[in-house]
This record gives sequence, C-alpha cells and structure tokens, in this order.
Amino acid sequence: MVYASIIGCILLAVLTWQKSKDIIAPSFILSSIWTVLYFVLLLRRNTVNLSSIYYSSFFVALLCFTMGFFFIVGNKRKEHSVEIQLKEKMSFNISFIRVALLIEIILFFYFLLKVGIYVSGNYSFNIFQTLSIGKTTGMFDEGIIISYSRNAIISFSVVCGIVFFNNPIKRNRNYFLISFIIALFFSLTAGNRGIIFMLVLALFFSNIIIKKYSNKKIAIMLLLIVLIILVTFISFAYMKYVYEDRSDTTQFIMKQLRVYFSTSMIAFVQWIETTWEYKYGANTFRFFAELLNGLGYDLSAVKAVQEYVYVYGDITNVYSVLHYYTSDYGLIYAFVIQVILGMTYGFIYKKAIINKKTTPFFIAVLSILYFPLINQFFDDKYFSILSTWIQLIFWIAFFTRRKFLYLHANEDK
Repeated sequence: MVYASIIGCILLAVLTWQKSKDIIAPSFILSSIWTVLYFVLLLRRNTVNLSSIYYSSFFVALLCFTMGFFFIVGNKRKEHSVEIQLKEKMSFNISFIRVALLIEIILFFYFLLKVGIYVSGNYSFNIFQTLSIGKTTGMFDEGIIISYSRNAIISFSVVCGIVFFNNPIKRNRNYFLISFIIALFFSLTAGNRGIIFMLVLALFFSNIIIKKYSNKKIAIMLLLIVLIILVTFISFAYMKYVYEDRSDTTQFIMKQLRVYFSTSMIAFVQWIETTWEYKYGANTFRFFAELLNGLGYDLSAVKAVQEYVYVYGDITNVYSVLHYYTSDYGLIYAFVIQVILGMTYGFIYKKAIINKKTTPFFIAVLSILYFPLINQFFDDKYFSILSTWIQLIFWIAFFTRRKFLYLHANEDK
C-alpha cells in the first residue's frame, strides 16, 4: 500500500500544481510532505512491516483535504490576482505602536530578569533544560501574565513583519526587529519547539505572500527554511536529550531524524490495528471541557500529550494528525475533519492570496496556520490547542484593526 500511496500523493501534487500554479498552496505543500514521508518509510522497509492497508490512510486524508481545499478555491489561481491586485501600503497608528512596543519592552525586561535570576541560581546542563526542569518540578513559574501575553507577542511580531515586508521603510523595520527579538525570546523560553517553528514559519510565509516571489525563488527559499528548521531541530534535540548517549554525534542525529520523521506513521498504524475503543469526542471537544472545568464544573478532560509507546525499538508519543480524531469517532470521522480543514484553508487562502485587496488579517492567519499544516505528519495542532488558536486569532484581529493599522494607496502605482 505504501507504493500505491506514493503514486497517489504524487498525482495529487501534480493535480494541485496544475490547478493552482502556486508552491505555497496548502494542498501542494501537504502533498509534497506526505510524498517525502512515504519515501522515508520505504527506507525502513527491511525492518518494518509496511503491508498494512492502514498505511494508505494518510493518502486518503490528503485526498480529503485536497477535495475540501479546491471545493472552496475552485479554478482560481494566485497568478490571476497578482496582475490586478490593488497595490496598498500598510502603516501603523504611531500612538498605538509606541504604546504596544512599550508594553512589550516592559514585559521583556521583567521576564528576562526573572529567567536570569532563576537560571543563575539553578543552572543544569543548559538554559533550556534548566527552565524545563524548573517548570516540571514547580520551582519556576513564569506567571499568568507572561503565559497569556506570549501569544499576543507572537501575533504582534507577525503583524509587524507583514507591515515591514509590505512597506519596508526604516521605521517599520525598527518596529519589526524589536518585536521579533522579543517574540523570539518568549518563544525560546516557552519550552516548546513548536512555538519557535510557528513564529519562524509565519514570518517566512507572510514574506512570500507579500513579496509575491516567483515559484522558482520560493522553491529555493523553501529549501533554505527546511535546512534552518533541521539545524534548529537537531540543536534543540541535542540540548533536550541530555541523558541519552551522544558520544556518536552522527548516530544520535540519525536516530532523532528517524524517530521524528517516520515513527508517527508507524505508531498510528500499530495503534489502529490493536485499538478499537473510542473516546467519543473527548479529544475534539477537549477545549470546552477545560473551559467548563475553569467555570467550576468537574468534567474529565483528556490530556493533550499522548502516551509513549515502543515502535520497532524506538519510543514515541506522536501518531500523526489522524490519531487525534480517529480515537474519537473512527477513521471516517478523521477524514471528514480533513475535508473541513481543507475547506478552511481554502477560504483563508482565497482571502489572503487570491483576493484583489491586501488583507493583513487573513495574510497573518494563513501564515501562522502553515505550522499545523506542516505538522500534520507529526501530531495534531488544531483542536488539541484550540485555546491557543483562539488567542492568536483574537490578537491578530486586534492588531490589524483599522484604528491601529492603516492601508494607503501606493503612490508609485
């Protein structure tokens, strides 16, 4: 089934390309990722049984996503809108941007001081391990203000990036650099690599959307960002797994790449072949259970982090995006979710890229949603962190309001 799925993924990638002519079309990116990962699976064919029909589940999910995406987008292409799109320049309300940056700078120095004091007195292995151990043991508490301001800071940095990419004057550049440095610090101290990747990918894709590069240049830029992500991933793995044998650096790196880029698919197939107990919405509606618990109710809410299992000698707790929804109501339900996700991406893609007008809100939302899209092979980053998306979208909407962000006709047009 793996060989048939590879052919199917390639055909979907070709179809998507023919219809969109856009490398950053979500369906094309997802097709490319699943194609690559199926080839990665083939590298383990001598040690892993790949005969299960469930290995085709990822291709079927991709097919459902693609159907949902083009149901909304239709035959419209990015290139059609580039020629007629109104050229508009963005600029911030000066009073607003100064107040926003002042608040960010105050939070930055407050948290920097707090982190510095704790790390200097409790240093263990490296800064990131020190903070991780501190949070796990309860010795370090960043506080509710810092915790909830993190998503606002990341959203603000993305919006500042969009304004700078659109209108690269010195003032906008300074706003962006300050906001990015602060957002990067808050991301690095979150103890979660996903937040860092979310920030970097959002800025990367927003730059591409605004600048309207050629597909050839985008392909080169994508290869560069993949390289940067791999280097970042390996570096963080080296700092995170301090208790593992790292005497052979090459072997350690290969093991991390194998675990993170192949075991999720294998773990899902192993799980679905042996488990038939459903959670009946406990995953999908986890956010609402947590919300009601916060209001005083006593509901059972499942953990977002899955249990660890052994997969052909490797230990993992990720099962791809399909596991989160399949465990609720079955595989068909997971496919339906993919259709809905495809339609959602199609709607936002139309607003952000095919739209005749510059729409900073939808550009920011689409840019930040590339992270969970690319992460589908790994695990779910949609409903499992729904509260995060509500916060991010709220802050993006806040920072792109007309009172704070102005659009002006380009005089050079």
